[in-house]
Amino acid sequence: MEKLIEKAKAKEVGATEEIIEKFKYLIFKEASKYHIKDYELEDLVQHGYLSVIKAISMYKLGSNSFNGYCINAIKMNFKALLKGEIKHFREVPNNEMLDFETAGDYEFTLEDEVIAFEEVKKLYAALDKLEPLEREVIERYYILEHSLGEIACDSDKNYYQFARIKKKALEKLKALM
Repeated sequence: MEKLIEKAKAKEVGATEEIIEKFKYLIFKEASKYHIKDYELEDLVQHGYLSVIKAISMYKLGSNSFNGYCINAIKMNFKALLKGEIKHFREVPNNEMLDFETAGDYEFTLEDEVIAFEEVKKLYAALDKLEPLEREVIERYYILEHSLGEIACDSDKNYYQFARIKKKALEKLKALM
């Protein structure tokens, strides 16, 4: 993982996307927990991707703890967003951003926003390929925060059948993305 982070810091093509890929499911899960005024799920997922990009830039190589650092950064950034402490940054990159060691606060660039947006588009394309029942279970479980028991109460299927449907849908999403 350290070598991959080093490549991402060196702006090697595909390195940042590969790191984002490793945290994509956590981001979707965390984003679905929050209901923030003026933010759609797509915006929240994009914010999660930006949190990974920020974690890459702020991580000190050699710490050997990036996974925990990044997971914590994602969760803390969602909480900060909820509290209104973080604002969206849409600006042109400047030269200071290239020096990650001395650039104090990292401000997201348009490029970061584009990467996050592309990941969200992939997610929606994958969701569109699920069976209608699979998509409904995923949306109700992760977005509407219904338990599998609640979903089962509205149907002729039982809890365990919905657990299998959810697991199968997540496996499909993973394969599609």
